[in-house]
Amino acid sequence: MSAIADQRPDVIKRITSVPSNVPQDMIRYYVYWKIFYVAAGLAHFLSIFLFAYNGVTFMAIFNIGSVAIFVTAFVLLKTGHYRIAYWGAVGEVTLHGIAAMICVGPSFGFQNYAFLVPVLLFIQPFYGMRFSIAMTAATLASAGIVTWYALNNPPIYTVPQSEEHGLIISSSVSWPIFILIMVLPFIRASARAEKALAEAYDESERLLLNILPEPIADRLKETEGMIADDHDRVAILFADIVGFTQMSGRLRPAQVVAMLNEVFNAIDALVARHGVEKIKTIGDAYMAVAGVPAPLADPDGTIADLALEIQDAVSHIREPGTGNPVQVRIGINSGSIVAGVIGNRKFAYDLWGDAVNLAARMESTGEPGRIQVPGDLADRLADRFVIEPRGEVDVKGKGRIATAYLVGRKGG
Repeated sequence: MSAIADQRPDVIKRITSVPSNVPQDMIRYYVYWKIFYVAAGLAHFLSIFLFAYNGVTFMAIFNIGSVAIFVTAFVLLKTGHYRIAYWGAVGEVTLHGIAAMICVGPSFGFQNYAFLVPVLLFIQPFYGMRFSIAMTAATLASAGIVTWYALNNPPIYTVPQSEEHGLIISSSVSWPIFILIMVLPFIRASARAEKALAEAYDESERLLLNILPEPIADRLKETEGMIADDHDRVAILFADIVGFTQMSGRLRPAQVVAMLNEVFNAIDALVARHGVEKIKTIGDAYMAVAGVPAPLADPDGTIADLALEIQDAVSHIREPGTGNPVQVRIGINSGSIVAGVIGNRKFAYDLWGDAVNLAARMESTGEPGRIQVPGDLADRLADRFVIEPRGEVDVKGKGRIATAYLVGRKGG
């Protein structure tokens, strides 16, 4: 708030300045009361002369007391006695309307000051809604009684007819101004709060969609249960930076993170272009899936194209220090999996199933700079892609299985 105030004229700075000891949740009320007490004190000071000029001695003296009340309220506000200052203002506004009605009658509109009290009763942080409603009902009821009395009894003072216009104009102009003074800061605060809330919502949506696929995020908003969906035809990719452990040992941590960021940003761009879903990164490993959560017509071909483009894009990135091209080891596989979100803290969208495990094994048993695929997937890709048979590889949990390397796209 101080940063904003520093850009304003000096007068506005002084009006809206808030001492450092004011609690955060009291700042808006502090500024509002500060403005109200000053404005009310000035208005009642001018009323002293207006009533004195018209011979309404009691109200002239009453307004001297009113000025003293608002000056005291201002001092109490500065010293942190917010509640006492608040009730002083409420009491003054209530009694001022009653006294003016009895002294000069209802013809000058002083009964309208009763509407200031409900505003004060609702714009405060001390009491709940029920209290404000009850006090407002009591205030309006008392205002009705005083108005009835004033209508049925002559006023104590008779204002000269030639001076009536001054009192009428003063009353008619002053109470709407006070209403505006009291309400406008909170209207502006409400508008700012709504704007800030909208911005915060947009930012939370952006962050959520960076963590979860949009359909999954939408479902999580509507349910607290586990999400686990079967997908029969998907393709999974794992990519790992070759020699990352050695690089981590000889490079500064900041260099390692910068290189990882460059590599993963390059892969992210390709993943987004192919309509593939990024699942997660673990250390220097990158996991993505084609066909989840929305199905794809050709997940196998999509993931194969993606793997080839990752291989090419990463080769243009240089290792810090040596200047050697970064290499990745990639493994891909396809099949059926379960995808979803489990647990109730730090949500993460993940995949489970034998096809996922085999894709991970294709990466870990592959060779630097190459894309390894199991034999059955190689057969399905062979009509469109250049496949280089590797032979059988010992895969944990599977035994020896036939594998091949994806080399390129035919005709490419």
